[in-house]
Amino acid sequence: MGLVHPLRRASAALTPAAAIFLGACSAPTAKVMPFIGSLGLDGDLSIDGGSPAARSSFGELGASGDEASLGGMARIGFGAAELSVAGLGVDYEGSGTAASEFQLDGDTIAAGTAVNTDVDLQLARALFTWDLVPIGGIDLGIGVGATLLDLQIDLQERGGPTRITTTEVIPVPMVGARAAWEWGPVDLRADVGGFVIELDGEETTVIDGDLSAAVDLLGVGDLVVGYRVTSIDTEYEDSDATVNADLDLEGYYFGVLFGF
Repeated sequence: MGLVHPLRRASAALTPAAAIFLGACSAPTAKVMPFIGSLGLDGDLSIDGGSPAARSSFGELGASGDEASLGGMARIGFGAAELSVAGLGVDYEGSGTAASEFQLDGDTIAAGTAVNTDVDLQLARALFTWDLVPIGGIDLGIGVGATLLDLQIDLQERGGPTRITTTEVIPVPMVGARAAWEWGPVDLRADVGGFVIELDGEETTVIDGDLSAAVDLLGVGDLVVGYRVTSIDTEYEDSDATVNADLDLEGYYFGVLFGF
């Protein structure tokens, strides 16, 4: 009898630890989702080799409005932790008029010049989050990650030879959070991340978030409808010029989420 009680107490003490250990070592889960969206672009741009210049809006340059965006997302769950990876690409083309002067590598597009504009943005985000204690039925997670921006802006004088092109790849560390809750047959989820980074005098601010709702699609997967908002404010040096680009993207997306 003297040995039974200590064993029982040891077993009782090990039970919660064993549960935590088994949860951490449980087989990972995976979900993937291809999606298509319609994202609108707002914001402005300056490219100047001298003093800070006035800016032209993307609407004035003819590169605003809604454009189709293709992307994909993957979520890998490790018990109480999750790694989410997402990426998308969007390209805005149009014709407009420069409201300000642009200078780069000795080339100048004067204010009032008619231009053809192409703004190509590729964005990838990875975020690792871990669960907090559920609050009011809402599962909350916080974490860290990174966003990689690949930005190319092309301005071509209409009817003339002058062309200005700037390209920059910008890595940005992030802190983020996610929240998920069930509303009847609908699974709701919100993800948000952001950071401000300054490196070698170049500053970039990124805020990226989306809200989505998922419902079962005949047992094949989940139909997902979401709304995405991405704000990018970046300043960097390209050759002899300073580029200031403020890009605000937002719009709907649709996808099918498959689990494994």
